[in-house]
Amino acid sequence: MVIYDSPHWVFFALGGILLIAELLGTGGYALWSGMAAIIVGLIAWILPLSWPVLWILFAIFTLISAYLWWAWLKKRDNNKSSKVEINQPQQELIGIRTIVTEAITNGSGRVKIKDGTWSAKCNQDLEVGHPVEVVAVEGIILKVKALNK
Repeated sequence: MVIYDSPHWVFFALGGILLIAELLGTGGYALWSGMAAIIVGLIAWILPLSWPVLWILFAIFTLISAYLWWAWLKKRDNNKSSKVEINQPQQELIGIRTIVTEAITNGSGRVKIKDGTWSAKCNQDLEVGHPVEVVAVEGIILKVKALNK
């Protein structure tokens, strides 16, 4: 068997090498090129295409898969909360709606979030059970605004 008569094995081998290289930590780039090579190998196995056509298909599939991967990563990053900063996980609390558990008088009180309570500040006095929304976090104190009952 001459290699020129069975180009699918070349692309299967190229795909395997690229996938092994991905295991060494290329950050995804070799993964998509390896998958493109395997797809071209499958196409070459089914259809008798010339070498130039197969290499063009490999280039096209590599570019398409790399673009789709990039678009997916970008979408995933945009879906993550932009409020969360490194070492400030409490920023995730902004926007949460909750209730007052200790009346807010003279601007200070407590609110319930999940299974705990947090110190809270508000511009107005609020009684226990009043709904509020977290609008900011200053250290371990939440700034809240009153919501309509």
